[in-house]
Amino acid sequence: MGKRYGKKLWLIERVKNLNNKELAESFTKLLTLRWSPVAVKLLKPGEAIPENVVEPSTPLRHCQAITVARRGTSLYMPPSKHACPDGAAIMGLVPMSPKLRSGELYLLFKKLPNIECAQKMIASRPEFDPGTYRASIVAPLEDATFEPDVVIFTIYPEQMMWLCCASSYGSGERHVFHTSGYNATCADLTVQVIKSQKMNISFGCYGARAITEINDFEAYLSVPYNQLQSLIESLEKLSAKSIPEARRKIYMPPVIDSVALTGQEGAYSVKIRINEERCTGCELCVAFCPEAVLEMKTIHGATKACATDVEKCCACYTCVGQCPQKAIQLEVRPE
Repeated sequence: MGKRYGKKLWLIERVKNLNNKELAESFTKLLTLRWSPVAVKLLKPGEAIPENVVEPSTPLRHCQAITVARRGTSLYMPPSKHACPDGAAIMGLVPMSPKLRSGELYLLFKKLPNIECAQKMIASRPEFDPGTYRASIVAPLEDATFEPDVVIFTIYPEQMMWLCCASSYGSGERHVFHTSGYNATCADLTVQVIKSQKMNISFGCYGARAITEINDFEAYLSVPYNQLQSLIESLEKLSAKSIPEARRKIYMPPVIDSVALTGQEGAYSVKIRINEERCTGCELCVAFCPEAVLEMKTIHGATKACATDVEKCCACYTCVGQCPQKAIQLEVRPE
């Protein structure tokens, strides 16, 4: 007991002391990330420029800069190097032009049907006042020599799910995201997360999809920097069982070899076959069964799992997937 408790304290202390490089390595390993998480900082007037960042030779959109950073380059982006005036204004780097504020460009691009919808969308998005910040900084998290405001992941839905699970791990709270298909990386992933101090998602926007290499199966998730340590701690715990089991698809049923005809009710019966020689009596199947179909019995002097209430079986395959000895099989047949 003392040894296990000591190991847990060591793990927590190790996680708390991770630097940016170690954080990036941990996320990459635990989630099998393809791209580096991107550290984003909005530089206030008077703040020094971090070390080891370069000013791009040509203006880039904020979404493009994130793409460049996930590939390994650290950028310093003053207003003159922001190619998207909408995004730069949303992040408080420059004033919003009257034409952009009016919403008329959304109608020209045929992204919204009328000026009322455009103005409603603009009024509801998060923004910083002009002059709040003087530049943006983006860098691969492992190379960031600064403390970011947020860290943006370009990931697949399955990886996004695990980050959401990790965020809920200690509280049990569900997530309510504030997002849209407009102003993705500037408003939804940067400003919104800085203001709310809550993780947020984005599926991209017209600009991000049209001008970056983000593929059709990727999306974004942004996290306040100060929450990365606790996310790693939770992911470490999830990786002990939940993540590898889900990725191994342990509840996949066998190939369906008999299909009911259209119009039939599709009634079926379930047979649960338990190999007594393999069963070690660990009781995991009983613990995991959601319908209390299984129980432990003494057979020939040994404790074994038995199916005692088969008609309640819903064929969820949880017992099959959780049995470490692969001692359980389900046979599902139409009646």
